[in-house]
Amino acid sequence: MILVSSIAAGVQFGWALQLSLLTPYVQQLGVPHKWPSAVWLCGPISGLVVQPIVGYYSDRCKSRFGRRRPFIVAGVALVAITVFLIGYAADIGVACGDSLDKLTKSRAVAVFVVGFWMLDVANNMLQGPCRALLADVSGSDNKKMSTAMAWFSFFMAVGNVLGYAAR
Repeated sequence: MILVSSIAAGVQFGWALQLSLLTPYVQQLGVPHKWPSAVWLCGPISGLVVQPIVGYYSDRCKSRFGRRRPFIVAGVALVAITVFLIGYAADIGVACGDSLDKLTKSRAVAVFVVGFWMLDVANNMLQGPCRALLADVSGSDNKKMSTAMAWFSFFMAVGNVLGYAAR
C-alpha cells in the first residue's frame, strides 16, 4: 500500500516543478511578462481532456499488467522525457539555431512550451490511474482505503517539498 502511495510523490514533484519554474524560466528565454499566463492554460485544458480519456481507457484495460499500470508506466516515461526537454530547452534551442545574442530565443521557447504541455499531459495521465490503483488494491475495505489515501496525501506533500527544493 505504501509503495503504491509513493507514486504520488513523483506526480506532485512534477506539478511543483512546473509551478516553480514556468514564469521565471520563460522570462529568462526572453518571453515578455504577459505571455506566461497563456502557457498556464495548458494545465486546466489538458486536465479537462486527458484525465477523463485516461480514466475511461484504464477502467477498460485488459493488460496482463493490470488496468492501471500501463498508464502509470507510460506517464512516468513521458514525465522523464518532458523533464529533459524542459531542463535543456535553452541548449536544444541553441542547437536548433537560436542566437545567443538575441534576447528572445524562439526555438528554446517552443521546446519549453511543448515540454511543459507534455509534462501537464503526463502528470494528468498519472494522477487518475494512481488513485484508482489505490482503490483497486484496497478493495472494499474502508479502513484500508483511508490508510492508503493518508499515505497518498503524505507522499504528495513530500513531492511538493522536493519539487520546490529542486528549483
